[in-house]
Amino acid sequence: MTRDKQDRPEPTPAQRRRERERAEARESILSAARDVARRDGWDTVTMRRLADEIEYSANFAYRYFTGRDDILLTLVREGFTQLQDAMATAAAHAAPGSVGGSTAGASGTAAAAVRGAAHAYLDFALAEPELYQLMYGLGGVRVSATDAWDEGQAVGDLLAGLLITAGDTRPEQHVLQLWAMAHGLIALLVVGRVSVDADGLHALLEDALTDCLIRARPAALAPGTIPDSRQGRPQSS
Repeated sequence: MTRDKQDRPEPTPAQRRRERERAEARESILSAARDVARRDGWDTVTMRRLADEIEYSANFAYRYFTGRDDILLTLVREGFTQLQDAMATAAAHAAPGSVGGSTAGASGTAAAAVRGAAHAYLDFALAEPELYQLMYGLGGVRVSATDAWDEGQAVGDLLAGLLITAGDTRPEQHVLQLWAMAHGLIALLVVGRVSVDADGLHALLEDALTDCLIRARPAALAPGTIPDSRQGRPQSS
């Protein structure tokens, strides 16, 4: 225990209650913002609209956020954290021991982790379309990328680490290629330029993953050993 922690007094019951109430109030505001966006789009999310949504005074939200932009930025940062967690969980499920920089397991196992993480990215975008659109400026409202740079970069770093474990010597290039493919599919879906269902989108992404992994580690895939197109994708329950 550090000296600062030793010197810091334990919070009183009243302080813990206030902190809990503050966290609950912030979450109610964020939840209201997501609900409004889901129904009417992000451009309709305003401080007054949120006050009406949670049935408080117009100034209530200002106790916890500096304004609308602060709320949207908080949602974007939380979204990237959720996305990273989902990808890490999928990678670990597809290939235990492959997350966190470990080199355990065969090259094929590490490749399965890459596939799991990439398909989890697509699943997140399909399951949370409004949040994903806000994160990437597709919903008519833009949040500065620099303000959530670290959170967004962590997603790319996770995939890069998995590619390195799989034997990739050019992970940054391949992360960009895979992201362009996955994000491009979602963007085309959002604007109504493609009419492909979730299975179709995953199949297209799987083709890109196979091509990417062949380029990234050609020695690991002997002729005739191209993975099954559904390998690494979480199965529907």
